[in-house]
Amino acid sequence: MAGFSSSAVALTQRARLAPLALAIGLSSVAAPLVHAANANASAGHHYQVPAGDLAGALTGFARQAGVSVQFDAARLANLRAPQLTSEYSVAAGFAQLLSGTGLQAVEQGQGVYVVVPADTATDSTQLGVLLVTGERVAGDPTAPVGGVVARSTLSATKTGTDLMATPQAVNVVTREEIAARGAGDLAQALQYTPGVVSQYGNTDLRHDWFTVRGFNPGRFMDGLRLPFGVLGYAQPRIDPFLLERVEVLKGPGSVLYGQSTPGGLLNMVSKRPTEQAQGEVHAEYGSYEHRELGLDLGGPLDEQGRVRYRMVALLRDADSQVDHVGEERQLLAPSLSLQLSENTDLTLLAHYQKIDADGGGAPPALPAQGTLYGGAPWGKLGPDTFIGEPGYDRFTNEQMFLGYELEHRLNDVWTLRQNLRLARVETDTQRVQGAALMGNNLVRYAWAFPEKSDSLTLDNQALATFTLGQAEHQVLLGLDYQQEDGTYDEHFDGLNVSPIDLGTLAYTGDAVKPPLTTRREQERYQVGAYLQDEIAIHGFTLHLAGRYDLANADNTTRNIVAGTKTRVDQRDEAFSGRVGLVYEFDNGLAPYVSYSESFLPTSGTDASGNALNPTEGKQYELGLRYQPVGGGSLWTLSAYELTQQDVLTRDLLTNERSQTGEVRMRGLELEGKMELTEGLQALASYTLADSEITRDGDPAIKGNEQPFVPNKQGSLWLAYAVQQGPLRGLGLGGGARYIGESYGETANLYETDSVTLFDASVSYDLAKAVGADNGVTLQLSANNLTDREYISTCISALGCYWGEGRTVTGSVTYSW
Repeated sequence: MAGFSSSAVALTQRARLAPLALAIGLSSVAAPLVHAANANASAGHHYQVPAGDLAGALTGFARQAGVSVQFDAARLANLRAPQLTSEYSVAAGFAQLLSGTGLQAVEQGQGVYVVVPADTATDSTQLGVLLVTGERVAGDPTAPVGGVVARSTLSATKTGTDLMATPQAVNVVTREEIAARGAGDLAQALQYTPGVVSQYGNTDLRHDWFTVRGFNPGRFMDGLRLPFGVLGYAQPRIDPFLLERVEVLKGPGSVLYGQSTPGGLLNMVSKRPTEQAQGEVHAEYGSYEHRELGLDLGGPLDEQGRVRYRMVALLRDADSQVDHVGEERQLLAPSLSLQLSENTDLTLLAHYQKIDADGGGAPPALPAQGTLYGGAPWGKLGPDTFIGEPGYDRFTNEQMFLGYELEHRLNDVWTLRQNLRLARVETDTQRVQGAALMGNNLVRYAWAFPEKSDSLTLDNQALATFTLGQAEHQVLLGLDYQQEDGTYDEHFDGLNVSPIDLGTLAYTGDAVKPPLTTRREQERYQVGAYLQDEIAIHGFTLHLAGRYDLANADNTTRNIVAGTKTRVDQRDEAFSGRVGLVYEFDNGLAPYVSYSESFLPTSGTDASGNALNPTEGKQYELGLRYQPVGGGSLWTLSAYELTQQDVLTRDLLTNERSQTGEVRMRGLELEGKMELTEGLQALASYTLADSEITRDGDPAIKGNEQPFVPNKQGSLWLAYAVQQGPLRGLGLGGGARYIGESYGETANLYETDSVTLFDASVSYDLAKAVGADNGVTLQLSANNLTDREYISTCISALGCYWGEGRTVTGSVTYSW
């Protein structure tokens, strides 16, 4: 937990700050200035600086050491630094980072170091006084951050823009934060992120269900859309052990990604091959017989480091809080980076994962009586209640990804990129569910719904960085293509399972797989061309972007029983835009304003048999970021109003569907990620949301709240790692999460109460305790520490779900 690198102020490709008049020493070379407090240069301290670009590594090391470093960014371009995880004096640390570069860091006094060629005379009498311009190092948005405060984003602009220069709210959860909190799945990784709601209490082993600013977010991995299937059951489930970071882009993202909801999108960034040899193996054991083995290896395969690899593997076997529900999981994710030439890089990414889950892989929907409401004649239906059939309910998911990222630098201005992924996801679900109540008996039915998806996603980019007058431009031209073929089969035969007595929960054992009744086939593709310009001048950054999309879908529904076939072909096109403006003050404040748009095709037909129009969304956002100069913190405050129009509704009198609905979201979000002192970090968030269904075909719905939108959310996490003394290596962390009241359906009949949950983590780094570079770390993590029982959501009278109870996981990790 100790020693996390952060941005402070340093040089990068873009995000120019206002000039700083400083007297520094470098003859004829303009260098950026990184502010930090003075430190004892000869004292040895433990540092954690991840391998990466040299400029970013020097910046992070200087901040941890409490010194200033000055360098010529052009001289450091394309240079890499090794990982630094041990005790060094300041001079020795700089020497290690600069080893093999022909550069050295020379102390100038007052805690100031200057990076110059090793054969350059550094006598201060040769140094002149000059005016320099400082620029912030955004950092590689796919590389390890080394802490909880990320400096850049891959999702918002696709260019790795500095977060401080981004005119839209973006939340980044780093690998280090995921590990520090012991998050075992994506929902746990995001549970301290403002405006993100896990819809069903994070007890579903099949899928990750979220809302962001009131809507289901689009899900991406490495900037490419993930498969969805026909009805959303052929979605991959991404394990956080595979990820370097998770980014949540708030608000419409259609301008760069095409069809999406207005609430935002999730982009998961894979672990990549590493510059230096590294490895990790861990073993876990925890609640509900959770057993896990994980392996993470990486490093160069040749002496020059032109060929690098990464291998991530995972085995998991676990039950759950629900009786008869558990999973077995296998994951293998190899990747390979090749430096084909001085200007050409290729990274191959692949992964295979299989989930085999008993009990259908998810908790059953339970009646509101006995869960949300008391007084049921059969008593309480607790979080362990299973109303399916143990011998019938099951779920399997097999997902396979193969892709590459190719980058070629034509010259100092133009860079060409192509990202591609092929994916296949096959799921098979069998479940017994409740249909009605008859006294103490729950009438049930068995059904099965296998779904599969094959997809191809391709994104071509041309990036130009140049200066016109006093304005710096970063122009991105893109052309992407997405194709997905999906098939959904439904097996259903009415109420074909004996009722279950809710008082005794005696299973009947008579569930059998029904015959195939319906097959839905969908072929869809999207072609989009986009143009974005980021213009930086005198502290301002203006973002202008536009995109034109063609999104087609061919839907075929076969009624197997009746022998009929229905076909609906949708041909949609849309223009999406975004405009934003940021101004960065020298004191670390950066206010911004933006407007963005989204569109999302709607499946089906209206009363006249015509294909439905896409829903359209728009958002106005006003925000303020604050990153103290020389500090390791980042605060983001955003206020927004977003609207989705052409929402599908149903008229109560005619039962006909029409696109007359509209939903409006207004909210305020605050997030702070802080590295306060060496070893002390904090996460804080607050969300205030006001949702309203402003138009609907049903007059009773108009004015109601949007489902899955708590009116308030808040969280706080504090962690401290002891740096000195006999307890060195001990880490303590604790947090609290508040989730306000919310409804589970548009009629607003079922409201869940607010709840406050507590989490904790204790770790002991044995290597740090004995002053070693690598070694064993012990960790104990707990979610919902007090085992608070609560209903996360109710979507109907027979559709209530318990939230996740207490889970405790202990792990032993050996790193080298």
